[in-house]
Amino acid sequence: MAKALKPIKISEHIIHIVLTIFTEGVWLIVYLPRVVIKQLQMMKMSPDEKTAWWEVKNKYTKNITKTKSMPKQVLEYNKRTFASTAEAEEDYYSYYADDYAYEITGESFYRDNLMAIIRQNNAFQKGELMLDAILVLEPENEFDPTAVAVFIDGKKVGHIPKDDSMEVTEYIEDRKGTALKVKGVIGWNTSSSNPPIGVRLDFNF
Repeated sequence: MAKALKPIKISEHIIHIVLTIFTEGVWLIVYLPRVVIKQLQMMKMSPDEKTAWWEVKNKYTKNITKTKSMPKQVLEYNKRTFASTAEAEEDYYSYYADDYAYEITGESFYRDNLMAIIRQNNAFQKGELMLDAILVLEPENEFDPTAVAVFIDGKKVGHIPKDDSMEVTEYIEDRKGTALKVKGVIGWNTSSSNPPIGVRLDFNF
């Protein structure tokens, strides 16, 4: 995922507003150009950069750690298998037929949630943790109406890559659902004091 443009924090907006009041509007000369420049930068961003920006914005506003209520009906998933090599070669998604071959995106933005999951399971020395993952349709996503969020233990840990989000959304909607349970694995390097944390799914759609 592209590196996100950092949004102006709410606390910074408040400081600017207070300074504007105390200076009888003079501080607007500093505040307004900053807001305008930020908006112009956003207009030039690619869809992936906008998605990254939204993830960082959520982190600044602390929405990232909130637990989203899961849909009442979560579809069960049965992984597809291929009868032969020839059959697999004809299927674009056969690449994900291997166990836990599907990589999600955006885990770095949800590191606090991933750390909380690892901590709850007392798994720091294990290097990996296998748990159920819930794929939840996210039609309210501002930058991708077909976005699919990935939750583990009720905490968002990333998204289905944007290139696949429409297909995964259709896969879930064709089955008359809004969420799908699959197997997932969280992995990290135990030899590092601050390792990156990744999530893979046992999922081929």
